[in-house]
Order: sequence, then C-alpha cells, then structure tokens
Amino acid sequence: MGESVVDITAADIVGWDVRTWSKAVDYWRAELPASAAPLRCLEIGAGPGGPSLWLALQGHEVTCSNFQNTREQASPLHERFGIRSIAYEDIDANDIPYEGEFDIVIFKSVLGGAASTVEAQAGVIRQIHAALKPGGTLLYAENLRGTWLHRAARAVAYRVRRASWRFVSPKELRGMLAVFDRHEFRSTGFLSLFGVTEAQRGALAAADDAVFNRVPQDWRYVGFGKAVKRR
Repeated sequence: MGESVVDITAADIVGWDVRTWSKAVDYWRAELPASAAPLRCLEIGAGPGGPSLWLALQGHEVTCSNFQNTREQASPLHERFGIRSIAYEDIDANDIPYEGEFDIVIFKSVLGGAASTVEAQAGVIRQIHAALKPGGTLLYAENLRGTWLHRAARAVAYRVRRASWRFVSPKELRGMLAVFDRHEFRSTGFLSLFGVTEAQRGALAAADDAVFNRVPQDWRYVGFGKAVKRR
C-alpha cells in the first residue's frame, strides 16, 4: 500500500518543530513495511493523533490511543481529513492490554511522560514488544536528553507548565530496544529546540541540517528509528 493522495503535511503528523521532527517521518515512510493488505496498527500516546492519521490515510487499520480522553484529543484532526475509520481507545502505555495483535506500533514523544525512571520506560518498551505480532515493527520518535543547554531550557519550560518529563539518552534507548530482534537508531536536532516560534525553529533547523547535526549523537535532542520483533 502507498501514500494517500490526500495532502497531509509533516506538520499534521508531528505538530511542531516540524523541520526537525519530520526527519522521523521521512524515516518512517522509508521503513514502513510494504503490504498488499491493510496492516493492523496501534499508536501509543497519540495526543492529536498525527501518526494515526498518516497510517489511516494509507489504508491501514488503526487504533489511536492516549492515556485518557483519546477521542476528544485526536478525532478533530482525523475528521478534518474525512477519516472516520480510526478506532479510539484509552490505553496506559505501562499496561497495554494486547498481546501479539499488531503489525505496527508507532509513537512520538511518549517515554518521558509515561514513566519517570529508566526501568519503567524500559517496561513501556516491553509492553509494546508484547503487543506486536511476531515480525511486527515499532516505529518511534522520542525526546533525547541532549546537552546541559537543552536540559536547562526544558527545565524552565516545564516549570512554567508545572509538568515533568524524563528525557532518555541514546545509550538508554538503545538498551531498551535490545528486547527486539533488531533495531535502528538515528538522531537529529541541536539548535532548533531554542526557537521561540515555528519560523525560528525552522530557521535553526536549517542551520542544524547545514552544520550542527555533525555534533556528537549524545548532543542531539530527537531520536528516531525502528525495532523489529523476532518472527
């Protein structure tokens, strides 16, 4: 199955900091398994449900989930594109009520909000692994720890929001994914986090593409990739 002719943009899929996070979308497009029949897909921690929309527009069977209020959060975007085939379910990422059910599990920016320790975050990954069919694929994009500058900027932002997030390191994330038969990890983004507006983030992401994505992997703040369950 191929891309829908409906005009979906990277902004519809990832929401903000689009030029940086769209690297994950480009990767997902290349790595989504080819299939003549619809794939059964689950999005975890969907928020407005951009990845669910992307999969549904390609004709796949999609369950979109958040911890709570999933339909209220995600259906407005889906209905804007005329998609009413997506199923909505409230699911705690720490306790996914499926085993061996899905061809694809997908998430963006979930681990840091779902669990506050590296052990608990690894538990989320194990839950996803269990929910996949043998040979199934996880497609992911997650906030990385980055440098002390990234951590300082985020600390201010989260204090203002009265929220918290546990950012993972590349080493931690690769360790979590070791439960899979094979996995791939990419990273991107250095300056663009510091933009105040989307236009500023886009301009800074262009500088990242030209120069700053050459910094060491541990300095970048977005990680993405795939993991495949043993058949």
